[in-house]
Amino acid sequence: MLRKMEKNEFEVFHQLLEDNFPKSERRLKHVQKRLLDLDSYNVFVETDGDDIVGFFAEWSSEAFRFVEHLAVNQKYRGSGTGSRLLKEYHDLSDVPVILEVEPPEDDIQQRRVKFYERNGYHLTPFGYMQPTLYEGETPIPLVLMSYPDRMTEAEFNTFKTWSHTTIYHPDNK
Repeated sequence: MLRKMEKNEFEVFHQLLEDNFPKSERRLKHVQKRLLDLDSYNVFVETDGDDIVGFFAEWSSEAFRFVEHLAVNQKYRGSGTGSRLLKEYHDLSDVPVILEVEPPEDDIQQRRVKFYERNGYHLTPFGYMQPTLYEGETPIPLVLMSYPDRMTEAEFNTFKTWSHTTIYHPDNK
């Protein structure tokens, strides 16, 4: 069952974050830890003993929830865990969900998009270059997916403004 992560679980969470995301897609450890003090940032986890089965790191506003990072521990993959956790995450709130994916150009990227589509997400035509989270990194082209409804252009513009002033604000890098 998904629950809000306790601060004493940060080390296990951060290791899973490092195991599943390249350096360019995550923050420095001390910055990531500092985010836990923000009202608009939360991490939801499911645990099995000392293991984190999976997690959702989200930014929230009144209009939407943005999943910045989502991962399932390698030990628990392949048994429907990701889909089950997505359903549990959706059930936490009625607020629409937005997430970023790489444009579906290769097999892995296409499979990722198909996974989210099977779970009710809509690939949007809206994308941007993700601002870097590390000095010296290259911006990453990303497109958005939305749940439960298809995102409109007005919603995209609201999200983009909010994300660049909140998520990608220099204090949060």
